[in-house]
Amino acid sequence: MRRFSLRTNQVLLVIGTALPLIVLAVWLSTTLIDYNQKTLAAGAINRMRAFMSAVDAELRGGIALLQALAVSERLGSDDLRGFHREATRFLKFQPEIDSIRVALPDGQQVMNTSVPFGQRLPGTYDRKTFDKLLVTQAPVTGDLVLNPSGTYTIDIGVPVLRNGKIAYVLSASMNPETFARLIDQQQLQPGWVSGLVDSEGRFIARKPARPPGDLASKGFMTAVAAADEGWYRGRTVEGLDTFTAHLKSDFSRWSVGLGIPAGEAYAAASRAGWLMAIGFITSLGLAFAFAYWMGRRISSPISSLAAAARSLGEASAPPLPTDSDITEVADLASTLKEAALAVRERHQLLEREKASLQATDRAKDEFLAMLSHELRNPLAVLTTSVHILRIAKPGDELTIKAQAVIERQLKQMTRLIEDLLDVSRVTMGKASLRREVFDLADLVTRVIAAWHPAAQDDGRKVALTAQRVWIDADRSRIEQVLINLLDNAQKFSPPDKQIRVSVARVNDEAVLTVADEGEGIDPEMLERVFGLFVQGPQGPDRARGGMGVGLALVKRLTEMHDGTVRASSGGAGTGAAFTVSFAAVARPADEPPALAGPRNPNAKRILVIEDNPDGREMLRASLALDGHEVHIAADGMAGINLYASCDPDIVLIDIGLPDIDGYEVAQRLRADRKRRHVALIAMTGYGQLEDERLAADAGFDLHLIKPVTAEQLRQALGALEGVS
Repeated sequence: MRRFSLRTNQVLLVIGTALPLIVLAVWLSTTLIDYNQKTLAAGAINRMRAFMSAVDAELRGGIALLQALAVSERLGSDDLRGFHREATRFLKFQPEIDSIRVALPDGQQVMNTSVPFGQRLPGTYDRKTFDKLLVTQAPVTGDLVLNPSGTYTIDIGVPVLRNGKIAYVLSASMNPETFARLIDQQQLQPGWVSGLVDSEGRFIARKPARPPGDLASKGFMTAVAAADEGWYRGRTVEGLDTFTAHLKSDFSRWSVGLGIPAGEAYAAASRAGWLMAIGFITSLGLAFAFAYWMGRRISSPISSLAAAARSLGEASAPPLPTDSDITEVADLASTLKEAALAVRERHQLLEREKASLQATDRAKDEFLAMLSHELRNPLAVLTTSVHILRIAKPGDELTIKAQAVIERQLKQMTRLIEDLLDVSRVTMGKASLRREVFDLADLVTRVIAAWHPAAQDDGRKVALTAQRVWIDADRSRIEQVLINLLDNAQKFSPPDKQIRVSVARVNDEAVLTVADEGEGIDPEMLERVFGLFVQGPQGPDRARGGMGVGLALVKRLTEMHDGTVRASSGGAGTGAAFTVSFAAVARPADEPPALAGPRNPNAKRILVIEDNPDGREMLRASLALDGHEVHIAADGMAGINLYASCDPDIVLIDIGLPDIDGYEVAQRLRADRKRRHVALIAMTGYGQLEDERLAADAGFDLHLIKPVTAEQLRQALGALEGVS
């Protein structure tokens, strides 16, 4: 049998070990190239998603502007000459729109801002988009079209409906340069290609530039026809070999592509492959050198042992070597094992830290995206509303609606910023509590009375069950907790569903529960729902809004009070309940024993005339809790009749009543000269100076703008002490 030396066997061992490593290196190189390709494709597609979102936003913005013009009084009264002037002024502030047109359902144009009013106009030239609007009776976005002036534009249109039928078609031509600017804003790397095409495959905008209307490459059109988004290798219209990411918009059915030169796409993977090959060859050489060196160290004592073994029993037998380092090798192996364990633990720690940093970075990016969305939406609405205020007549319905929109959006932005600041203060430990002992049931009743009128605009119902229980807490912070829970319930439940609120004492705890009948919470989300910036699934339009800070703030504020909060749900479609618990304390000695209202030396007999049943009941409950005697009526005539029998000190009157308005009610009450002077308070959603003047002329002593909080109501009643 052929024998080999130990050194030769070590060399063979290194070669045998290297063969799998060579195979592994080849596999890793191939995998790395494939991974880089997929990463590059995913990044390019995500970039195209962001670009297409900007394109869709421009189109939706144009449609929103047309919808704002569609409610013009001049268009509603068929004053096309006046509407021509109004639309012409409007275009001065909309550089992305070339012209605005009005056409009859048969396609005949009756107004075009690009032509002086009164000149004969042709029929609509983008008949495809026009016919689609007639069929759907909904806003539409067209493709690139050559207009009579010989330039390419994109038509968008909205129907002007009267009694469910189309009276006019209001359309506008958008300039392709608008989308060319969006491509320029991408700051593409040199050699990259990006283009936006319509559903017919014609370029709307491109970089490097191509004339609008040119056709995209066959490879691109084939890829777009095969899938709404994807990644393929092909050639551009100039013949450049590229890897191209493509994406089709669900809104406009336009497509966008981003082409990256093939050489650039392979460059990073090639460099990594070469580096891996060089590293492997170097490692293999070092392994051979190390094997040779180790062979010398090991073969010498083994040769001595072999020589001694051959000479056993002989007088001249050489002594056994005592300086053999085999034990040291064993010790080294043990040490290396311990070191490997330490390195592995260190590696795991680094991986956890890396994952944590990546999660933080993702949370930051998601937060910035959400913040941008949540701020841009109200800003866009505010911009449009300000424009409407600038061109509409003061005091007309459109102006009032725009003012109401501005007020709502400003409140939304203020609430958003306040929540962010509160989360920051609590997280950094800068928030402080001003504790006092108070009745949780009383606070909850008052908060719902102030919050509910805003919620009932969409038909929301709130059911309250309250048992008196006292806690030692910061009153304003507990109000903040409850409002965030109510807003969350309103956001995630349909308008026709009920929100249930309960306050009860359970053993030594005060338990507040807010439950809804909405879409529920998935089991895997229950543990994460109170995390900062955590949100449930949302669509691209983010219709529910929010930034994922409300419930996180609830948890932190509750924990600051040494309380607990938990979420429960049976799953999708079963609703959700949020339960907050605080330590209950003894009722103060000077606290009244009943929820019906404290004893009030300044108690009044108050008549509430309000047609909204929920608002009426909340006002009654809030005033009763303050110790007042409260009578209620659902309309103006019922209130006038009840006034004669209950002889009130103060009358709260809603202006918008179903039979006669609040102004006439006040005038009739003031006409009764036989009775003493009664204080009258107007409650209305209209807050213009003209509205305050009308209230004063009708005989009101005070004019309150809805929603009226419990504190505002107390202040108003205090201000009327000397009137009634």
